[in-house]
Amino acid sequence: MSRLEFEDLPFDERPDLTPYLIHLTKRTKNQDGCYDAFENLVRILKTGKIWGSTSGSGFIKGTNSATCFMDVPFSALKYILNKKNADPQNPRYEPFGIIVTKQYAYGEGCRPVLYLSNKELSVIKLPKDELWRVVRLDVNDEGWISWLHEREWRCKGDFFLPYKLIAVLVKNTNYASRLQTILADKHVDFESLPKSIVPLTVICQGLPYL
Repeated sequence: MSRLEFEDLPFDERPDLTPYLIHLTKRTKNQDGCYDAFENLVRILKTGKIWGSTSGSGFIKGTNSATCFMDVPFSALKYILNKKNADPQNPRYEPFGIIVTKQYAYGEGCRPVLYLSNKELSVIKLPKDELWRVVRLDVNDEGWISWLHEREWRCKGDFFLPYKLIAVLVKNTNYASRLQTILADKHVDFESLPKSIVPLTVICQGLPYL
């Protein structure tokens, strides 16, 4: 069987597929007292990297940190940024983020996670150094523990962005203008520059809970 080029994969044949991965930022005021979701986006662009989460700052198994992405079409973000996930008091997701192609992410070591139960994990005996790949999936008479809907990819450690980043996501056109001004005035301070700034209120046709 001959191999396909990345551009030949069936992303345009099904609405549930996408050639992109998305990393959404959120506030970290409770952790370091400094940054909201927009400021974290700017900080990522300035440093040119996304910092990996750990078992303490996220839900990463093992001792290695990992950077997390979602494999979801842009049209699905409206449902991810819902009333429960975007609760202003304790947001799981906020409407700011980084977009990279799967092709670039794969080259940087990013892979789909392994969805495994604790029992399966003990049977497989995955090396401790590879536990960052695992997300728990447990189904029994008591119910489900499942994060399959996130369609997550991870990269071990920090994730380094290209200098010319394909795009970033911001909440609305006001934030898009704000970021454009920052980039125009201080572009030399940035390790990664987005080719486009995409307002989520436009591509999602509104964000009813935000």
